[in-house]
Amino acid sequence: MQRPICSLRRDSRAFTLVELLVVIAIIGILIGLLLPAVQAAREAARRMQCTNNMKQYVLAIHNYVDANQVLPASRMNFYNYNTNQYTDAAYGGFVSATVALLPYMEQQPRYDAFVQLARNAANNSWPFANTPVFTDRIETILCPSDGAARMPSPHQNMARTSICVSLGDGMWHNARPDWGESGIAKVDSRGLFAPLAWRPLAIVSDGTSNTVAISEMIGDANGSTKVKGGVFKTSSLHDGQAKPAPCLTESRRADDPTQLNSGTDTWRALLWTDGRSVNAGFTTVLPPNSPCCIYSWPNIENYAWGVFSPQSNHSGGVNVGYADGSVHFISDTIDCGSPNSYGVNSGKSPYGVWGALGTPQGGETTQSM
Repeated sequence: MQRPICSLRRDSRAFTLVELLVVIAIIGILIGLLLPAVQAAREAARRMQCTNNMKQYVLAIHNYVDANQVLPASRMNFYNYNTNQYTDAAYGGFVSATVALLPYMEQQPRYDAFVQLARNAANNSWPFANTPVFTDRIETILCPSDGAARMPSPHQNMARTSICVSLGDGMWHNARPDWGESGIAKVDSRGLFAPLAWRPLAIVSDGTSNTVAISEMIGDANGSTKVKGGVFKTSSLHDGQAKPAPCLTESRRADDPTQLNSGTDTWRALLWTDGRSVNAGFTTVLPPNSPCCIYSWPNIENYAWGVFSPQSNHSGGVNVGYADGSVHFISDTIDCGSPNSYGVNSGKSPYGVWGALGTPQGGETTQSM
């Protein structure tokens, strides 16, 4: 008799809903734990790119000095940027140092195009709007951490910049010496760069490793409404009242502290060719990532007093390029002395280590990173 074939019964079942939910929850927790690490790694890469770009910019400055024996002015007349003269010509004398540095940044064709447009323009005209000279980005002057840096500027789609030049610890940044009555307030730029001034690198008596040259700035996506990327208008930062403390107390919107209560339509970081101090300079007065403030004169091109803090989207500080070509990270907590101090015309800065780093011949040799 044939024996029956015995078969083994396999007990199989599907996941229950509870088990599936538990697995999904575990995966969600793991992703939540991993995401900050991924974001931190991406920001580290962006910050490294910012550092590399700033090193290239400082190198361009040194190459410019080798060729011309002077630093470029922070803002200049295009035709006479190697002379210490101010004459109203094409583009109104507001050309940035970056324009002069183009040939030393492998941007000779753009420089030549700028020259041609400027020469074809009438005095004080605006010949560059919506042309590739203005609208095409220069990646080496942008920081990937600034999300808006690669966006077209709200000002006629012009390209932006993330790099600003050091004006030192002075708060008077205008080429009009006839403005203002108070000598104590009218302290011109004590940094490496100044409007309409072509300074030799030899002025750095404190040492190039103790003197900052460039830093970062960010521009708001739609102009200047935010604390970072915007500029407060204030009537207190003027003449005999020119000290930085009022800038720290400027009001912010109660419903959103990141928004300004009293903004102004500046072009800070929004136009790479414009060298006006509010747009392309920084002061070593208030700590990095502090507010920026400017005296509320009706015409932006004539603003004379200003505190322009370097700003970035990096956590805790900004990248800063030194006159020796190195780039370091400066913390928001760097010593800045007393914000109630008036500026000085000579000697040591009243604004602590930060002020000392901004003054090339203040008699200080303290470096802080």
